Amino acid sequence: MTMVLGTSLMSCKKFLDPKPISEIPAENMWQNQRDVNAGIAEIYSSFRTALNSNYFAWGEMRSDNFVLFNEQPTENGRLILNQLTTDMQSSNWASLYKVISNANFAIKNIPNANITDAVLKNDYLAQAYAMRALCYFYAVRVWGDVPVYLEPIDNLDKGEFRPRTAKTQVLRNVILEDLKTAELNINPGNVERKRISRNAIYAIMADVYMWLEDYDNADKTIDKLRSNVTYTNFEPVMATMKKTFVDDLNNKPSDNDPTRDEYGPGANELIFVIHQNVAEAGLNNYSLTWLLLGSGTGQGSTVVLSPKLQAIYNAAKAATPSDNRFDNYLAASGGGTTTYQVHKYIANGTALAYQTFINCQMAYPVYRFTDILLMQAEAKAYLDKWQDALNILSTTVRARAGVASSTRTLASFSSRDQVVDYILDQKQIEQVGEGKRWFDLVRNKRAVTVMKPINGMDNINQTLFPIHQSLINQNPAIKQNLDY
Repeated sequence: MTMVLGTSLMSCKKFLDPKPISEIPAENMWQNQRDVNAGIAEIYSSFRTALNSNYFAWGEMRSDNFVLFNEQPTENGRLILNQLTTDMQSSNWASLYKVISNANFAIKNIPNANITDAVLKNDYLAQAYAMRALCYFYAVRVWGDVPVYLEPIDNLDKGEFRPRTAKTQVLRNVILEDLKTAELNINPGNVERKRISRNAIYAIMADVYMWLEDYDNADKTIDKLRSNVTYTNFEPVMATMKKTFVDDLNNKPSDNDPTRDEYGPGANELIFVIHQNVAEAGLNNYSLTWLLLGSGTGQGSTVVLSPKLQAIYNAAKAATPSDNRFDNYLAASGGGTTTYQVHKYIANGTALAYQTFINCQMAYPVYRFTDILLMQAEAKAYLDKWQDALNILSTTVRARAGVASSTRTLASFSSRDQVVDYILDQKQIEQVGEGKRWFDLVRNKRAVTVMKPINGMDNINQTLFPIHQSLINQNPAIKQNLDY
């Protein structure tokens, strides 16, 4: 198992470097507010690095959303074709365990730091707990069973090589417990969208309950989030929703002030985003979002909509009433083709040159309010509250898309699975390009059924990613996932 504390180290001898954050010895770190603020900032920085390309690789590239624009031997192509191997970048959990390690140091040391403001001190602690929970949540969704470390590792003789812990146990006993601790300690006045807030904690917690198939607690947790609409709420107007994707996620400077909401004031969809700055964006100063999805009409992209999803959008646009998400979320991919790329993050009818922002700022939405509403609709469907589920769709996401009147009626469904499938279809149209579709397919046990006719996936074991071979070489207690 790989837990990297300062930088990614590849040799077996160094992979558990005992130096904590920023190469500063533990006894000289975490002494005061300045130290703790730097430590918390490092947690978010390492998380941004972990999710830089994996946001799409883990959450969307294996789904039925995309195909390659040009056939070429890339990792994204192997993900799309279900040709995963143990040497792929996306099969390595080292970057996630670096975040977990940084969080472990924070959780151990913040209680003893010299910070007189108890509310601020507890808020720092809440962010560390929540970020550790979120990283373990990504890990179990991608690999299933994973090693668990809840203490800082600063000595190679303490038995750091641990076997994998069962996924359900990690979800219940590690992730949920961390989130409950975070909920108790978070400062309600923390309104930063690029940091953990109370609503972010509720969003992650509800998602975890969904994976545990505890739909009643998921529903109740979402109710708590919906009652806490001080600074986040559903955006009912498509033009404003589009503006949120374009203006609020693009070119926003970073800051370390959790009481300052650079995305507000007023109703705003964003709950938690991953802020990327120019150093993290990749080559040539442009975001990997634009590199992968394209940067507007006529601009190249790595992937385009799959024929299946393109047909779904075409049918929705051609129907009466017409679904306005086609014009707001898609654009022609250029080059004389008839394919479409995701245009969600670019203003309608425009192209964005890769060098428009010399110091590019681009954020990925991890959770937004619509995401939570769609999750609640799904929970209510599993609770056999079908009409409640359909009401959520018709009064929120479908109303904003201009198609509330054509929402299917209760009488048109004859089974729970049909209602769930309908909700998943709505989620796919609404959340394309947001790193969600693959997780939805796996969680609802539909990945093999959906993907087999597309890329030949025929085994539930293949819904997990392989574990990078270097991790197994370093830790003999880890066993490879089946079928790899």
